[in-house]
Formats: sequence, C-alpha cells, structure tokens
Amino acid sequence: MQASREDRVSGNAERGRHSTQTLITAIAVIILAAGAWLLAPGKDDADDAPTPSAQAPLPAPVVAPEPEPVDPVEAAPDIPTVTVDTPEEPAPVEAPPPEPPTPEELDQQLREAMAEVNLPVTGAVQSAVAAPYLLDRGTSAMDQIARGLVPERTLSLPKPSGAFPVAGDERGYRVDTAGYERYNTTVDAIVSLPVATVANLFHRFRPALSESYAGLGYPADKLDNTLIAALDGIIAAPIATEAPSLVSKGALWAYENPEFEQASDLHRQLLRTGPDNTRRLQAWARELRAALLAEP
Repeated sequence: MQASREDRVSGNAERGRHSTQTLITAIAVIILAAGAWLLAPGKDDADDAPTPSAQAPLPAPVVAPEPEPVDPVEAAPDIPTVTVDTPEEPAPVEAPPPEPPTPEELDQQLREAMAEVNLPVTGAVQSAVAAPYLLDRGTSAMDQIARGLVPERTLSLPKPSGAFPVAGDERGYRVDTAGYERYNTTVDAIVSLPVATVANLFHRFRPALSESYAGLGYPADKLDNTLIAALDGIIAAPIATEAPSLVSKGALWAYENPEFEQASDLHRQLLRTGPDNTRRLQAWARELRAALLAEP
C-alpha cells in the first residue's frame, strides 16, 4: 500500500493531517506578513509624505505574487517493518552447589554448636556425643524411641553397673529399689540439658536432621512427628509407686503385673529406673515438647 507524503514522514495518518494543516497555516501567515510589510510605508516616507487630500487618488493595492507551483513528490514504496534481533544477554553462570558435609564434618559442626551454647555435656550424654556419626545416630535413636524401643547401642550409653537387683525369697520376689540409683547419673545428665537450648539446636540443624531421617527410609517431613512421638512415649510410661513383684522364668525375671510385662521395651526400661527418675525424665520431656511446639 502506498502512503501519502505526510504518512511516510510522520508514520501516523492522524499526525500527517495535523502536520499538513500546520504547514498551510504557516504559509498563509508568511504571505500575509510579507504583503503587510510591502504595503507599510517606510519610516522616512511617513515623516515627509503630505497628508492626502480628498481629491488625491488612492494608490493602487500591491498584490503579492502567487507561489510557483511545486512538482508533487511521486509516491514511493513503503519501508517494510523488520524485526531486529537484539543480542541476548548470556545466561548467568550458576555456581555449582556446594558439596554436602561429610558425617565427620557434621559431627564437628554439632559438637562446636553444643560448645558454643554451653550445653552441659556430661556423663552419659558425653559418651553419646563423643561417638562418631552423631547426627545419624540421633535420628535413629529418635525413631527407635518413637517405636517403643531402647536405643542403648545406637546412643552408646553406658550400662549401669552390676546386675539387675532382686529382693525377696521363694515366698515372693520384687525389684530391689536400691537398683534405681544405678540410673541416677544418666538421668541427671539428660535432665540437666536446658530444653530451650536443645530446641534451638534442633531448629538450627533441622535440614541436616531431616536429610538423615530420610536416609532411614522415611519421608523427611515426618521428622517432627517422630520426635514428638518419642517424647510422648516417655511421657506415657507407667510408674510403679511400689517395688514391682517379679516371677522367675528360668534365667530371666518377668513382671508379675501384666501391664508392666506387656509394656514396650522403652516403658519396661523406664520402670527399672524407678518412679523418681521416670518422673524427672517425663517432666523434662514435657518441657522440651512444649518448647518445640511453641510458636516463634
């Protein structure tokens, strides 16, 4: 399609019409101004010229010459619209993801974090922290406790000294309450851990803990549920207000109370620590549970 001169110059039909009208108006103003200048008397002439009388003839009007015709510009082809390819900016070079820390590096980071917050690592806790693969063992122990098991080997906890003490004779056997003291040191070490500090450490190492938990074959986002379930298992442990009665089964001893005998390994182990130690552990578990579930 051929375009008028105005369209080709302006690139817009509406602007072309306005430009033409402006041009015509400018030409008319210039012509009128030129005619007025030619008709106006000079300054010297105005001073010397006599005042025309009524009989004096009026001068003939001066007519401005008409502009010479301009040859029209022949129509020219439109310039096609061409899409210009702008050079693409090179994609930013992403740095390769950092290598995940090794189990030894994770152990060191966790131990340094414990020292940084002055976590009291003593007794049974100290032996557990000193063992390798601390993070993996922690998530595995968490899983075992949630399932009612005793992570004795997983946490590398020291065994209480001596054999399981029994009191009584053929007329009746019962747990020797003196044996409860064998667990005092371990319970002291656990309940001395400030729950707020432990909760903060959990949140700090939560990504690494979740990844370690996923290594057990579980969904990583179920770590929270497992930890709360482990604490609930401790809180729900039965408490024997009196020394439980025992029955002999060959080389083993069994609880005479069916509730105690059929309890989970975790609850049976807590019974061995005695009612006072069990209550102390339960109180600590309740506080930690509340600290973990508290809104930030």
